[in-house]
Amino acid sequence: MNSRPAPAGVLAPLVMLMLAALPVPAAATGDPLESFMWERYRARFLGDTPVRFDDRVRVITPDFAEDSGRVPVAVEAPAFDGRFQRMLLWIELNPIPLVFDYRPLSDGLARVALNVRLEQSSPVRAALLSDGVWYVGSARVEGEGGGCSTPGIAKQVDDWSETFGRVAARRFADPAGSRLRVKLFHPMDSGLIPSVDAFYVERVAFLRDGEPVARFDWHASVSENPELAVTLSGGEDVAYRFQARDNNGNEFDHGIP
Repeated sequence: MNSRPAPAGVLAPLVMLMLAALPVPAAATGDPLESFMWERYRARFLGDTPVRFDDRVRVITPDFAEDSGRVPVAVEAPAFDGRFQRMLLWIELNPIPLVFDYRPLSDGLARVALNVRLEQSSPVRAALLSDGVWYVGSARVEGEGGGCSTPGIAKQVDDWSETFGRVAARRFADPAGSRLRVKLFHPMDSGLIPSVDAFYVERVAFLRDGEPVARFDWHASVSENPELAVTLSGGEDVAYRFQARDNNGNEFDHGIP
């Protein structure tokens, strides 16, 4: 039996139905990791500002956290050339999700890396605010967990207070400017362990020639004895200082050679 072509008026709806059945890229539908917590934290941290998932914001993590109390995380966004107004890092399934809130004061930021706690396998997000848009990068870290709610090494030794507040810092040449590495000896207690009050560094700043150039607000998802590495756009012939303050009012100040 011969078949006749469908009338022109029928073809358009058929084509639309066929296109609707095709898979849609994750970037067009929303979260590429399809996390059930994404919308909650988008509203909490990013508000009503437009959001775009963007591969130019790279969140670099291990696939599996060997030590859930100390997981290395780095954020790189070289395509932005350090030109953004704010950066947030959070771990969606941590009991204290926000890791830091970074605000450049003058120098641009090419890269930031630090160690964090991981309570369970979770998406990790970095969001950059640039010209009225949040650009978001994502990664997922698997792990056995417990990094936020179990005592760290500092609490398992009797002499941890002897190194409390000690700072080790160095500066390295970098094509983007100056790479600064800092380690601060601090227990960074989250307050989630019974009978242990929250005791953590809440403010970190870098100064150049006495003037603040970058500021971080930290939260208790940062690991104990935190190690922080940043690449700032300042030159090699300037003097940097590291300053920090914890939630008990202790202040730390160290020149970076």
